[in-house]
Amino acid sequence: MTNERYLIVSYFVCAALSIALAYWRISIFGAPSPAGGRGAGQEPSTHAEAAVPLWICASGPAGFVTVSYRSCDRTTYTEIVASRGYLIEKNQEQISSILLYILAAVVFWNLVASASS
Repeated sequence: MTNERYLIVSYFVCAALSIALAYWRISIFGAPSPAGGRGAGQEPSTHAEAAVPLWICASGPAGFVTVSYRSCDRTTYTEIVASRGYLIEKNQEQISSILLYILAAVVFWNLVASASS
């Protein structure tokens, strides 16, 4: 597989991963709730609670798009595709950013939900 094809495939895999991880967080564990709060199967009592899945689903792709392949020494497409190691490094950075944004969304929501109850 050429570096160019690797870039294309890995970019779309990371994009799908960002959506899948956010969705998995919601579908497996339910919307996050503070300790002792309502369970995953109950109806939301406020508009903020109803918007939780949207916040978390948007956090994964938001983390994905924050990573740029451009850097100080690599500004053109040819320079970016030249090194497989650089592409792998950027994939790892994307995955890390996706997970960090999802974690931040869950922590933020738990702080908001616990403050309102």
